Amino acid sequence: MQKQKQALRREVLQRLRTAAAADPAQLRSARLRQKLSSLLDTPAKNVGIYAPLPHEVNLLPLLQEFPQHRYAFPLCCAEHRLSFRHVRSLSAELKPGAMGIPAPVAGTPEIAPSEIDILIVPGVAFTLRGERLGYGGGYYDRYIPLCSQAQILALAFPEQIVEELPTEGHDLCIPGIVTLC
Repeated sequence: MQKQKQALRREVLQRLRTAAAADPAQLRSARLRQKLSSLLDTPAKNVGIYAPLPHEVNLLPLLQEFPQHRYAFPLCCAEHRLSFRHVRSLSAELKPGAMGIPAPVAGTPEIAPSEIDILIVPGVAFTLRGERLGYGGGYYDRYIPLCSQAQILALAFPEQIVEELPTEGHDLCIPGIVTLC
């Protein structure tokens, strides 16, 4: 099963790199963020997002596009656990963390999982049924069940949508997949 997942990760990541060369991720990210407008054009909420890798949907402009919300970013902790921290300033409060991914600096206030209203999760590949292939650490599979009140969703480029995914019992489904397909 692990070999199938690794092979699919490599394949999808290559498709993302190829697509980004033809159609910059910034433009495609903007179109995906626009699809969130009705969800985010609301009174203030706690929104869990992530700092993107170069091939991922860029959610960072949401802080300016929908400033009424409190945005929380993941911090990787021991035992493959996540802690989401309230970030107000991207330049002052996000610094390279695990695997070079920007993460909250020490001292940023934690937002409890039960306080997250909307959680946008990253992933390598998704099915339209909500199956998700992450990066292999299980961080979000452990965190999502703690978010009892949150609306869980993922934004995905068309290259990330596949018909089938190899799944295991611990792999969670994402109820909402937002894509350009």
